[in-house]
Amino acid sequence: MSRAFCYQCHRAKVACLCGRIEKQPNEIQIIVLQHPDEVNNPKGTGIIAELGLQQYQKWIAEDFSQHKELIEFITENDTETAILYPHEDAYELSEKSGTEEVLKLKNLIVIDATWRKAKKIWELQPLFQKLVCLRLTDEQISNYRIRKVPKDGYLSTIESVVVALRALEGSKQAYQPLIELFTEMINFQINQMGEETYKKNYRGEINKK
Repeated sequence: MSRAFCYQCHRAKVACLCGRIEKQPNEIQIIVLQHPDEVNNPKGTGIIAELGLQQYQKWIAEDFSQHKELIEFITENDTETAILYPHEDAYELSEKSGTEEVLKLKNLIVIDATWRKAKKIWELQPLFQKLVCLRLTDEQISNYRIRKVPKDGYLSTIESVVVALRALEGSKQAYQPLIELFTEMINFQINQMGEETYKKNYRGEINKK
């Protein structure tokens, strides 16, 4: 017998995130470009931003180079839009805070994909090169204990969104409900897989809180 399934957050009903959070009023709109593999991924965190932010837009594609809506959006809003991506020439958010480019930002594009696939999405869309490119500082520590990352400093999609919004909007405590839901999701996944499996695959300790 199949388990009851939520078609909004793409999780089993027992792990459903819907109705668990009130939408937060963000000043800067978040635009998520999501790889199709993340849509039904129970470990995906982009859904928390979708459920928890008032100003939110999402497009799904493997290749955005010919994505009509995205191209039109960037063309019309290029001076008010930035993209969050760890390019070598990107500005750290701490360096950009308060500058003219950041003060007029109204939109932030975030790629929701594995590192390898995010890199491909970035490379295939030349319009990204025309936008202000921002990256997070290397000192950021992720709580994304159920997915492996290329190196330290890489965050989950929802962690990246929250850290970026806090820096850009100048509020260090904003969007805490999103982080709390993320932590709850991580703990649930770890408890479901069991301590032995978790330690074997991720070499961590279960958060008992």
